[in-house]
Amino acid sequence: MNKTGPIRTRILSLLLIMVMIIPFLSACESAGIPSSVGGRTSAGKPTQSVDGEEALETEPDYSWFTFPEETSKLTVYSNEDNLKSVLDPAIRIFREKYPETEVDYRIYGQDEYNERIRAELPAGKGPDLLVLDEGTFPDLYKTMTTGIFEDLNPYFAEDEEIDLAEFLMPVMDGGVMNGKRYLTPLCYDTPLLVTTRSILDEIGMAESVIKTCDGFCEAARRFRELHPEGDLYIDTCQIMPHDANISIMYQNFGFNFIDYERNEAAIDEALFRQCMDLVKLYYDPDYNLNDFSKLELENRTYAIGGGLYLKTCLFDNVSLGLLGLDQKKTNLEGKGEEMILLAQTNQRDGVTAELILSAAIPKEAANRLNAWRLLKILLSDEIQSGRDPDRFNLSYFWVGYPVRKASLATFLTHEDSLISFSDKDVGKFIDIVQSPTEALMLPRVYRKFLSEEILPYVRGERTWEDAYKRFLNTVELYKDE
Repeated sequence: MNKTGPIRTRILSLLLIMVMIIPFLSACESAGIPSSVGGRTSAGKPTQSVDGEEALETEPDYSWFTFPEETSKLTVYSNEDNLKSVLDPAIRIFREKYPETEVDYRIYGQDEYNERIRAELPAGKGPDLLVLDEGTFPDLYKTMTTGIFEDLNPYFAEDEEIDLAEFLMPVMDGGVMNGKRYLTPLCYDTPLLVTTRSILDEIGMAESVIKTCDGFCEAARRFRELHPEGDLYIDTCQIMPHDANISIMYQNFGFNFIDYERNEAAIDEALFRQCMDLVKLYYDPDYNLNDFSKLELENRTYAIGGGLYLKTCLFDNVSLGLLGLDQKKTNLEGKGEEMILLAQTNQRDGVTAELILSAAIPKEAANRLNAWRLLKILLSDEIQSGRDPDRFNLSYFWVGYPVRKASLATFLTHEDSLISFSDKDVGKFIDIVQSPTEALMLPRVYRKFLSEEILPYVRGERTWEDAYKRFLNTVELYKDE
């Protein structure tokens, strides 16, 4: 609701605007150039002064902002699956808190949900609060560049009931483009690597090295040389391993092939080729997706440490929640193995989180104030650390971790059946999970480009030069569509 009295502002990781340079910054933004004057770029990154020191920050001034007008309605769409799990309890809380507001809560099948969102939002229709995952739009970032979403920076700055400092800011800033906070992440995933001490000893590599991009690639080459039939990641028998390898690596390495703020292709060809060469190294042209024999190994413990113990894979990337990791650790210790848990670092020596669920308020929404109220509920500890009694007391979020920092520890206190994880192990797990330095929701359309242009190289049907030239040309054409 609209605020009266003194206005409280907070320091945000955003473009810092100084009065004397507003015209210059506006000109930069309109030209698509991220400004680096005054403390932070339009992407919310710190700038440096001449001597290399970070420039002094200035708080953005949102004194001009007033909250949207009060209305008596709220329209929300959901799918039948992962969105419904988190929206059901949030809608219940909203109705209890605002009983006078009429809530139009519509639930659709997954395909219909996505189709309605894509058709209705550009026409100024649809829900007042949009909750989305990676399948909602073919390319979320292109959608953000259209300005279809409300900038939520002033909402966060002027609402005394919520403080961005309580959230994991590198993940939250994954929703910022050109200094505008169009998207608010709700949950995310951290790229975890699970292997064993004996595997690291066998390939002669240390933990601190294997988690880096170059170290990862070298480890994968050494493992394949020692285990010619081995897999890079555990084979789930649900997806072709080369498709899985591509999807996991380009997410974990932080390959966002387009800089959407500059509208430029942004690919580190040398590192990209290293990754694709690994996909080619592990490619099996005779792989049978219907062969489930691996899952029967070691009394069905293949996916809970058995694959690592048998050294049929370098990394186990299945069931990486705390309970799943505890099971792996228990099974591996029973075999005399030490489990190693790491966060994969990206090409910028940071950690790239994957945005799982996010929310946005369309600019044309008729009930933006009620949408903001619902968004605050989705960010509350009650939802962020909550459990669904209708789903075996599992998290409201089907995948990932809460963006509210304190909620992760609260959530994990419910895990009362741990066997091998000590309090120290849980603390380390929290540190790793909350280690991301950036967050992406990579467009699904990238997978199409990789499949069409890079997979022929993996299969030996094209040279790298030809495949990469085609891929880069596809990306260049796509960014300008």
